[in-house]
Amino acid sequence: MLQDFVYDEGKGGVVMIRVGTCAFQDHDSFYPRTIPQKEQLRYYAKYFSVVEIDSTFYGLLREGTWERWLGLVPSNFLFHVKAHGAMTLHVRGLDKGERREIANQFLDGLAPVMERGQLGCVLLQFPPWFHVSKVNVVTVERIVAMCQAHGVPTAVEFRERSWFASGERSELTLGWLKRIGAIHVICDEPDAGNVSVPFVPALTHPSFGMLRMHGRNREMWDRPGLKSSKERFDYRYSMEELAAILPAIEPVAKQVDEFHILMNNNSNNDAIWNGFDWLELLHMAKGPRPDLISSEQMRLL
Repeated sequence: MLQDFVYDEGKGGVVMIRVGTCAFQDHDSFYPRTIPQKEQLRYYAKYFSVVEIDSTFYGLLREGTWERWLGLVPSNFLFHVKAHGAMTLHVRGLDKGERREIANQFLDGLAPVMERGQLGCVLLQFPPWFHVSKVNVVTVERIVAMCQAHGVPTAVEFRERSWFASGERSELTLGWLKRIGAIHVICDEPDAGNVSVPFVPALTHPSFGMLRMHGRNREMWDRPGLKSSKERFDYRYSMEELAAILPAIEPVAKQVDEFHILMNNNSNNDAIWNGFDWLELLHMAKGPRPDLISSEQMRLL
């Protein structure tokens, strides 16, 4: 049962909000055991109206993947797509020509979802060593311009604090993102010094806003040698923590056509659970949440 993603404030106004998770395949125990893996997205779309595809960060999608995914979801379901790591400098050892070739293949591969009008935006998530500098500013501008040349809305997320080191610096960063037509990604994550960014609830795009929530696991955020990134995002928000964020998000969400909340705390069922928490908090849930058991319980079964 797809959410209609309309949040009624109870004061005569409505705010268009979508809630979803970053990736749909990381929530094994969310899906009934009778659901085959190839049908998981169809089940996910019964409850959520948006998802972020993060497998594109690691490699280009196989031919036919978008057609298959689009056949599993309603026509008003949206996809955000994480840019290939070569585009955001995560992949080292490539020259400009190699990066440009991968970027063009990635962007050309979005044609099916763009033609259906179901692309939310492309997420450019830059690494924790990507600090404020003239070179890096130009790099962001060139990548955003390349995406825009393909007609692709582009969101920018930083993971290095210098972009928001002070109130003045934050204003400069936000003003610059606005000038180049990029969407500022509002982040909620642990305060881990230079390898994290603060919560900055502001808009840089006239019609779209995004909040990505990574959890608040400070101990694991920058710990070396993790077996899986899930250890970094091992955190479940309480309903009280989410409710405390809402007053900062409401006035921002009112200013755009749509505002999206994406949970990236993909460990156990934390992202799914908190997605349902948001739907309840926003009075958008159409029915009870399904039974959710932990991954540890699933292994025991």
